[in-house]
Amino acid sequence: MDLASRPASRHAAESKTNELKNTMQQPPFQLSTRQKIHVSLLYHFASLDYLQGLQQRLRALMASIDPTLDLAKLQQRDEILTDARWDTRNTSENWGNNGWPFLADFELSVATHIAKRAYEVYSITGANQCGRGMAEISLDWMTPDEQSDFEVRFEELSVYAGNIDDTMNQTEDTGRWDDFSLALGSKEFPEALAQAPALRLRADVTARTGMVPARTGVYIPIDDPRGTPQFCWTGKPAGRLLACSTFNDLGLEALAEVNPADLWINEDRMHAFVQDHISDPRLTCDPLFTRSIAKAKLAPSLVARNAFTSRPCTWIFVEQIHDEMRIEAHTSGIQP
Repeated sequence: MDLASRPASRHAAESKTNELKNTMQQPPFQLSTRQKIHVSLLYHFASLDYLQGLQQRLRALMASIDPTLDLAKLQQRDEILTDARWDTRNTSENWGNNGWPFLADFELSVATHIAKRAYEVYSITGANQCGRGMAEISLDWMTPDEQSDFEVRFEELSVYAGNIDDTMNQTEDTGRWDDFSLALGSKEFPEALAQAPALRLRADVTARTGMVPARTGVYIPIDDPRGTPQFCWTGKPAGRLLACSTFNDLGLEALAEVNPADLWINEDRMHAFVQDHISDPRLTCDPLFTRSIAKAKLAPSLVARNAFTSRPCTWIFVEQIHDEMRIEAHTSGIQP
């Protein structure tokens, strides 16, 4: 071979190698609008901003309790709540000594989780443990309005925290999110979707169910276009990929008959689907079937409870591209 031709040949070979490499790294499919919405929601629930929002809500709840405790003391409520049988069980003093620490521990755990995000460590919140602990402490020292206000605010806090818990849960074989729950989430957090960064598939970052992927972030099934994405992380203890939640035969029928934009969202169309399948054993076996068929608003949850299955699969990383075009608007329902 002519020595003068070697550099050109090498350059041609390198170009061909790079071209082949680029071809191999092309994503196997394009994300649908529905997939973009689901992925963006999971990134939102996993974000530091969302976790800090939990901290702010918790601190606001704690701040609202102090005046109530002070008022109870000023009005000397404990004097009439202390008795021979229950002693101080129903008093504000008892709640301050035994109920308040649950909120304080919860707040400390959230602050710890915020600090650990710098090391890509994620976990469920302490909302469930806090709620179960406080349920054992009497609120009889509050007026009915005070108790109702406290319970409503803590319930709202628990629902907010539940989105983090469902995203980070590692105690089950399958991820907790499914198409139904993410569809409801898209209605509740339109502002998060409107501000979501653009997304791109990373064909060079894939993993199988049961594995801890190489990058922290959201992964979507390669081999199941209806599969629900999952958020995983590399910080220790790491978050592995669980079995994929996806549509079973009933779910696919609902998707085809109701259409993707109305699925789970349009109560009347979901109710019509239920009526068309009123004798379907896949629905009639539901323990709440009789109650659910009576009202249109219960039809989506009736179908959803029986519309999903799970399976292992291969996953691909979905990367956020900050400062680039955001995903499409979603105010008119989820598209395919």
